[in-house]
Amino acid sequence: MAFFSLADIPSLKKGRSRMVSSYDRGHGNRDYLSVEPGETVTLADLKGPGVLNRAWFTIRNRDPLLLRNAVLRYTWDDEASPSVEVPFGDFFGCGFAEYRHHTAMMQGMTSGGFHSYWPMPYSEGAHLELLNLGDTPISHLYYNIQYQETKEVAPTRFHAQWNRENPTTIGENYLILDAEGEGHFAGCLMSMQSYVKGSLVFLEGDEMIYIDGEDEPSIYGTGTEDYFQGAWYFLDGEFAAPFHGLTLFDRENAKVSAYRHHVPDPITFRKSIRVTMEHCHGNILQEDYSSVAMWYQVEPHKPWDPIKDPKALEPLPDVPGYLMTELHTDTPENIERRQVLHKAAQLRYRLRVDPGSVPGVTEDMIMSARYEELKKLVERHL
Repeated sequence: MAFFSLADIPSLKKGRSRMVSSYDRGHGNRDYLSVEPGETVTLADLKGPGVLNRAWFTIRNRDPLLLRNAVLRYTWDDEASPSVEVPFGDFFGCGFAEYRHHTAMMQGMTSGGFHSYWPMPYSEGAHLELLNLGDTPISHLYYNIQYQETKEVAPTRFHAQWNRENPTTIGENYLILDAEGEGHFAGCLMSMQSYVKGSLVFLEGDEMIYIDGEDEPSIYGTGTEDYFQGAWYFLDGEFAAPFHGLTLFDRENAKVSAYRHHVPDPITFRKSIRVTMEHCHGNILQEDYSSVAMWYQVEPHKPWDPIKDPKALEPLPDVPGYLMTELHTDTPENIERRQVLHKAAQLRYRLRVDPGSVPGVTEDMIMSARYEELKKLVERHL
């Protein structure tokens, strides 16, 4: 399924093209808005049917967490709860309040700008806002948002929801999306960080997507970096492809931000969908996970708790030359588990060097073991 056809470019288009922007209404050169701490500004308040088809922004202040503390909030058709509520930087493809140049098909960050081409239809109107949750004024917010006024719009609405679990829960998958209704999952951004520098073992987690209330997932993957279409713990580092990419890869601080857009391969649902990801194999470890889920569905959508607390947005600290444990404490549950994983890695290495060195144990046994089984293996042989 193609997003657009080159052959269709010359075709006549329906509707009327318009754009709303931050241009100076006094015809001067002050083409930006300023946003005080705690203030919400309206970016657009559109009436009637149409579809947003492009947005560009640039934003600036002295807050190092600006790209987390600024929050986009969109509502369609006078609905009671927003369909889009996401920290600014996460929406455009990178978490942790980081700016990373990349050019995906649907969105990106390019030489100081932020852009999106997600089509966002509405039948009665669209209300777009930006909220400053930081304690520093946003001095410059420039934007232009292009839309098409048209009577023919799709029955679904675009949705984007941010979530974070810090720490994740041992034994339970991380939840990216829990939606009810009819529609299709269009993709996600995931931003993940370990509490221990250099540890990327959380990437062993598999995606599991449950459709229409099923007990066993219709989609069950083989690893986190595999889902984002990389491999071997993102062996060759950052990249940006049209529908998948690795926008941030900080091996030292064990920090990863990656996107996958299901534009050629939408994941459809008729009643509900739960999109989840393990954090390490079998959810053995607790880590810091956040995400943006993007999907289309027929309204009404299942509402979620609004983003209010800037502390909940703040990334873990990472200071060069310091151990993570000098900046924050690993969870008590992780301490023993990391030791078991370290010993299991030693055992696996011994088997690779000399397959007969550990009688009765194979590498496959280690790789398929759940945590308690793994613990017994290392206690018995190390």
